[in-house]
Amino acid sequence: MTALEKSIYSEITEKLKDAPKNVLERVLGYVDGILENKSDKNSASLKMLVNEDYADYKSGKTSILSIEEAEKDIENFISENEN
Repeated sequence: MTALEKSIYSEITEKLKDAPKNVLERVLGYVDGILENKSDKNSASLKMLVNEDYADYKSGKTSILSIEEAEKDIENFISENEN
């Protein structure tokens, strides 16, 4: 693991250390979706969705989705963007 990768890993770990289980499940769903679909275009779009969802969660604008909803959203996104 490079120094940059270690830094990113540490930052993610720090941000998630006190997160509730349903947030961790949602993040895991996003990670799985990203790893399954490695195209740069779709990865960038998924990253943007994660950032938007996290910002909405932190601001209290939205409630947390269940892991099933997150997985469904990721599957829908991937199937809509496969070419």
